[in-house]
Amino acid sequence: MQDLQVDPEKDPVLARALVGALRDEWRPAADAMRSAHEWERRAYITLTLAAAARRRVEWLRKWLKARPGDADATAVHHAMESLDGQ
Repeated sequence: MQDLQVDPEKDPVLARALVGALRDEWRPAADAMRSAHEWERRAYITLTLAAAARRRVEWLRKWLKARPGDADATAVHHAMESLDGQ
């Protein structure tokens, strides 16, 4: 998970989310999470966003503040905490 490079042609939704995280924008991450309908895809997006939040957490804080109780934001937050516990 250390390499957060995502091919924008193969995964434009997740690539936008990671660029958004660099800009402290949470909406692209919310869109990416909402787009994940299969469990495997959802887990991949959650863990990738959690790794991005470990590097730059402000966008996640903004998301949690803007949408208290949002299950997707909470999942990313808990995954980030889990990664921090490694």
